[in-house]
Amino acid sequence: MDEMAPVLVVVMNNLRDMEIARREGWYRIPVKRAPSRLGAEYLAFYQTKVFGPEGLAINYYAPVKAYRLARREELLPEEPDHPRAKEWYYKIEIGPLEKLPRPIPSRRLRRITFIPTTLGRLLRAQEINDLWIGGEAEESLWELFRENGLPAERRFLIQGEEEKEIDFAFFCRKGKLAVMCDEEPLLSGLVRERAAAQDYELAALGWVPLHLDPELVMKSPAEALGKVLEALEKLGGCTPEEEPWNYDDTGQF
Repeated sequence: MDEMAPVLVVVMNNLRDMEIARREGWYRIPVKRAPSRLGAEYLAFYQTKVFGPEGLAINYYAPVKAYRLARREELLPEEPDHPRAKEWYYKIEIGPLEKLPRPIPSRRLRRITFIPTTLGRLLRAQEINDLWIGGEAEESLWELFRENGLPAERRFLIQGEEEKEIDFAFFCRKGKLAVMCDEEPLLSGLVRERAAAQDYELAALGWVPLHLDPELVMKSPAEALGKVLEALEKLGGCTPEEEPWNYDDTGQF
């Protein structure tokens, strides 16, 4: 097993598409919504809440056999009048679905899109946040948060004038904390929050931004952790994980 084999986690949000993957061996991604890093040796499927007991978790993965381009009407000829019938899609042909040794759950209700990761991370992950691959400082922060029992959500998507991705999100009794470790660009290519104007936009959306210097994180992790703990205390501490934040996982491809 090649632990570094690239894996792309994709969203499975309806029962029919799961049956197509299982019986016909393919999955589709709209070209205009495809991630910048599409190529992978495996697909893993994040199943949304419509799957009941298996929902809000990754339970299955499959090897990728080929990538092809096709219009939606070719892939789903029984829906010729669909509003996206003429649009182009990547048809990703896959091998048989394999069940993971254990499900990889999402601790909170949150919007999941595409997650580029590796086979090793997929097989070892305890929960969704273990899958993301960050820079050295971001990885160190994640380990700090885990070791200290802090329920951070990694690579959290925020809806504004344009979709943004923050490194770590904390949900607190008096607000929401956005922790950013300002190092290399994110793998997803989404916007990183840096400038004061962008921090202002975050604040307008109800977030308190906290930037951490990666050099501080690496040289003085206790000091970096202290800054986060201080910010969390000001916001009344973290809410229990079972208190969900609303999101929509019903988008159809």
